[in-house]
Amino acid sequence: MMIGATYLCLVSFSGCISSEGTGSGGGKSVEGPEQSVGPIDTAKAAAAQATVKTKTSTSTKKRQSRTSAKFTAKQDTVKASLVRKSKPQSRQAPKIVRPANPAYTVQIGAFLSPNNALRNQKLAKSRFPKHSVYSNFDKRTKYYRISVGKFITRREAAAVRNDILKAFPKEYAACWVNYIAK
Repeated sequence: MMIGATYLCLVSFSGCISSEGTGSGGGKSVEGPEQSVGPIDTAKAAAAQATVKTKTSTSTKKRQSRTSAKFTAKQDTVKASLVRKSKPQSRQAPKIVRPANPAYTVQIGAFLSPNNALRNQKLAKSRFPKHSVYSNFDKRTKYYRISVGKFITRREAAAVRNDILKAFPKEYAACWVNYIAK
């Protein structure tokens, strides 16, 4: 069942494909249906258009110029691809600037969950009563950082780190000396 001019356009990520050339000739196309094939290579498309142009007769061209209500849909396929050459700016970590006169601490963990951070902070306070235990929230990374002590020199912090590793080698194997602002 065809009423007037029929035109079907399917839009997807790969392009636009029309179904067939149509006219007002009672459902019959003057030129015949266009063939629908997959994605077209541009070199192949140029060669196909050249062969189609040579096959059309002069009588077909005269009929096309006489009928003004005729609409002929041509197949057009566009290939698009997304190429990302670099990481988005929001994912790149900003350059960390070390304070002029930093204090040093031994970081024993970093946690996303505030409950895990609080539980580990309480455990660290009971294990290291001689040192103060800090919990800092980093807004950029959204981690709760748990650290032990606040030292003037890096050497003092490294000595406390070695004591922590001797007392709890498995629990705090990944602890490290970190600097903080005074």
